[in-house]
Amino acid sequence: MTTPIVEAATSEVARFADGSLIELRPIGISDGRLISNFVAQLSPETSYRRFLSAGRGVRNQWVAKLINADQCDFLVYGAVAINEFGATLVAVAESIRDPRDEKRAEFALAAIDPWQNLGIGTLLTRHLARVARSSGVAFWETYGMADHPQMAKVMEHVGTRISLDIDHGLSHAVYDLVGQRPSSQVSPTRS
Repeated sequence: MTTPIVEAATSEVARFADGSLIELRPIGISDGRLISNFVAQLSPETSYRRFLSAGRGVRNQWVAKLINADQCDFLVYGAVAINEFGATLVAVAESIRDPRDEKRAEFALAAIDPWQNLGIGTLLTRHLARVARSSGVAFWETYGMADHPQMAKVMEHVGTRISLDIDHGLSHAVYDLVGQRPSSQVSPTRS
C-alpha cells in the first residue's frame, strides 16, 4: 500500500462564467448523501456508458465503493456545484491503482447529464491526474464504449495515449500521465 497524499493540496475551486462555483475535491463517507443523489440522477445512457450496464444493482455497489475509497490506492474525486441552494455532486472521477503495478491505475469518469459537455469532466480529470501523478501513478487505463469520443477528448488533456484496443465495440486505452504534452487551458462553460 502506498502513502496517502497530502490533504492540503487536494482541493480546488473553479468558477463558471455564470458565477457558480465548483469544488473539485476528494469524496468519501461524509458525502454519502451527495453520492447517493448523484448516482440516482444518472440517466440510463450515462449509466450504461460508465458501467457497460444500466442495472441498479451495479449502481448500488458503486455507491458503497465510492463511500469507502481509501484515497490512496483508490482515489475518488468529485465536482461539487455550490450555490445558494446548497451543494450537488455533478461529476465523479476515479483512479484505482493496479495491485500488481503501483504505477498503473484504471480511470473512470461520470457526470450527470445537465453537466456533460461543459468542461467539468475535463477540469475534474485534470485535477485528479495531478493528484494521481503525485501519488506515483504514471499510466491510466480506460475501458468503455468505442463510440464515446467525448472521453477520448477529455483524456487528451491529461496524457498521451500510448495504446488503444477496440474489440466488439469496447475500447481499452492506456494514457501516459508523466510524459504528457502541455495542453491548452480548459475553461468551464455554463449558461
